[in-house]
Amino acid sequence: MNEKDSAPKTGFQKIIDFFNNNLEMNRPIAIAEVVEKTGFSWSFVKKTLTKIKEEYDGFHFEKSGSTWIMWKDRNHIIKKLDETCSRFLKDDEKEC
Repeated sequence: MNEKDSAPKTGFQKIIDFFNNNLEMNRPIAIAEVVEKTGFSWSFVKKTLTKIKEEYDGFHFEKSGSTWIMWKDRNHIIKKLDETCSRFLKDDEKEC
């Protein structure tokens, strides 16, 4: 077991793991179900999901009627990358 595996997980990481390991692709889930299955408070889950939406790809979180729903569109949600190949693209086609 490496050091990363033995470190206690944060609530944020536990929610990421919940989505990656328990949620089916393209199957919406209500925030109430996440609260029930993770044991975290509604306000903590909502705050965390808002942060995940901003920082991760493959994750969707929005209000539908009076219910907050979320889903993933890939097997595992992943952290957005700051450094990608697109940074090499220029508006000026002569440089491409």
